[in-house]
Amino acid sequence: MAKLVEMNKDEFIQKEKAKFVEKVGKGETVTDVLMDDLSSQEAIDNFARGIIPETFVKDYKKLKKLQDELSKTEAEIKTKLLQMFKEHPEMDNKTVSMDGLKFTYVKPFNRTTVDSKKLQEEWPDVYKKVTKTSLVKDTIKTYVEY
Repeated sequence: MAKLVEMNKDEFIQKEKAKFVEKVGKGETVTDVLMDDLSSQEAIDNFARGIIPETFVKDYKKLKKLQDELSKTEAEIKTKLLQMFKEHPEMDNKTVSMDGLKFTYVKPFNRTTVDSKKLQEEWPDVYKKVTKTSLVKDTIKTYVEY
């Protein structure tokens, strides 16, 4: 991967604007220029560097690492709690409140669901009648390497 040259946000924006104006001046459409500029992962990353502050990235990585560490600790605690509850069948489906925290042990049970893939394949008309479409709001997916 090519090593990126460090520059401040204003320098980056000016450089990108100049490249854009040059391409449009040569007869390329705005859409073509935008598609070309974001056609590689490196271009997308460079574009993002111009709009996302470096401090935000550092703070976000710290937060995600802390969340991951806390999630591990939480999983360990839940595993221990689960074992404790399993050892005491009298606590099945009971909620314990301690110091503002609540724990509820739910025993394993069978759940009946609809196999939507099979329904669609074998009875497509019924599938169309019983399915619905919902708008999923926009979101940001993240993955952090430590």
